[in-house]
Amino acid sequence: MEYNALAYEMPWRANYEARASAVWMLSAGAALAADYLTTMPSQPFWYMAGISVVMGAIRIPGAFKLKTLQKHLAGRELEFFSLDDLRKKHESHQDYLWLGQGFEWENRHTQRVFEMLKLDWSSVTNKVKKKNTDPNKSIGQTWIHGIEPKEEEIYQPLKDAEGHTAIIGTTGSGKTRLFDLLISQGIMRGEASIIIDPKGDQDLVDNAKRACEATGIGEKFLYFNPAFPEKSVRIDPLRNFTRSTELATRLAILISPDGMSDPFISFGWMALNHIVNGLLLVHQKPNLLNLRYYLEGGPSGLVIEATQAFAERILGTNYEEKIAPYLQRGAGGGDKLAVQMMRFYDAEVKPEKENYELQGLYSMYQHERQHFAKMIATLMPLMNMLTSGSLASLLSPDPDDIEDTRPIVDIPKVLNEGMTLCIGLDSLPDSMVGTAIGSLFASELTAVAGNRYNYGVNNNPLNLYIDEAAEVLNHSVIQLLNKGRGAGFRLFLATQTIADFTARLGDEAKALQVLGNLNNIIALRVIDTKTQQYIVDGLPKTRVKYVMRTQGQGTDSNEPILHGGNLGERLMEEEYEMIPPQLLGMLPNLEYVAKISGGKIIKGRVPILTV
Repeated sequence: MEYNALAYEMPWRANYEARASAVWMLSAGAALAADYLTTMPSQPFWYMAGISVVMGAIRIPGAFKLKTLQKHLAGRELEFFSLDDLRKKHESHQDYLWLGQGFEWENRHTQRVFEMLKLDWSSVTNKVKKKNTDPNKSIGQTWIHGIEPKEEEIYQPLKDAEGHTAIIGTTGSGKTRLFDLLISQGIMRGEASIIIDPKGDQDLVDNAKRACEATGIGEKFLYFNPAFPEKSVRIDPLRNFTRSTELATRLAILISPDGMSDPFISFGWMALNHIVNGLLLVHQKPNLLNLRYYLEGGPSGLVIEATQAFAERILGTNYEEKIAPYLQRGAGGGDKLAVQMMRFYDAEVKPEKENYELQGLYSMYQHERQHFAKMIATLMPLMNMLTSGSLASLLSPDPDDIEDTRPIVDIPKVLNEGMTLCIGLDSLPDSMVGTAIGSLFASELTAVAGNRYNYGVNNNPLNLYIDEAAEVLNHSVIQLLNKGRGAGFRLFLATQTIADFTARLGDEAKALQVLGNLNNIIALRVIDTKTQQYIVDGLPKTRVKYVMRTQGQGTDSNEPILHGGNLGERLMEEEYEMIPPQLLGMLPNLEYVAKISGGKIIKGRVPILTV
């Protein structure tokens, strides 16, 4: 491409080309009128009219180009898009993600913004305001998108979306509408979609449900929300794990996201792990309810069942013969029988084969009761929160309860059958419980991703959308960002500011670790200055041109009557941000700046999906 170092564009000036063209055309008309009204020879007038028409025509392209550029400063009409229209775009670009209309941002757009910011831009935009546009009701500056008169469809290859996407925007800027667009396309591709929404936005749920119904898979739409237990499916967030220690970690990390440095948290983790191991010995699935039961009531019953199950497996047919002498010293159950079972293990089972999980359960059982209660004091409020009221059956479903007809689902089923699961956390009235539930589901997803990564074959893709991501952000989400791509996970995290991540994780370095795993950034209107600067710092610098004008006047001391002066212009260049950070705070609703697909800079706008 040819580079002209002297080229300079000032597109927001008056349209002198149009004025010149109009004057030339008037000259042509005047020449023809003079020929008609006078008896003078016609040839000079025709020559003059022809020359005027040619000169006027030469000016028309420049006038039209400038007029076209300036008229879009008033902004474009809000666009509404039906699901049928979206399906047509999906069918023509099945391996792409449609992100609305827009254009690729280049140096010329930076130059145009630079020139606009030097002016009182209202003096430019008011000239092209549409008749029915009320500038007092519009949010943001419409001229930002209008600096490019030609829009095109914005498509991103699906393989590029596997690098995960951050969606950043203040309240009301359009994050939910963008989620509608992304979720609907995932459903149309037949891929599994999981939506975690702390607020429980009903519009988001309704739009996802409509997309499923429009695609003919309405039965694959699932809904979970503690605020509406009668409409919710039942999900066990502890169902999937690779190692027993994972379950204790999932719960302990809800209390202490930064690790196990607190001795109370470490003790609580150890107690949970002992109970989990005991439940697995008796082939019982650990869930929140039975963990709470054995923490509160003591593990004597579990000690009895676990010892019996392990002894039967080791001693075989000799089990009843060897245990009989130990049971003759007392009858019944509870603590007395638990002590007898421990003596039986030490005398008869341990010499045959030692079981460290069982011995850990014994150690917990023999711990002094009052001290044990104090050490798990930080854990019990969490267990109570997650097993109280309707949450008991929602998060610890009982498949044998024939009176409860609500479906029981798990994450692998959602993935394998291409379902859509909307998880509302109801965080507005109860943020602590909502955050805990969201973090548990994130940990469950991480466990499923680990299984798929290690053992999965032809894994179906999963699109995971997390609104207000800071509400559920923990170590598990970071693991998903790090390693989820290999398991077929695509994450879309929405937040208002980077400070939300820092406040949640308690460390700016960890917040940057999260952002460092998000290869694509879509920024709607952002008003936080640090977030604006972070987004802009990830874009390359460019150079803008401007004209420097100088003037001077001087006299000669030997000839004071003589004066001299000078006027000058110089075309200068300086380094400039590709997109000024303050511009992100001026975006209208549903407009965004994006860095996608390894550095492509996009200025786009999102349509509103309708039925």
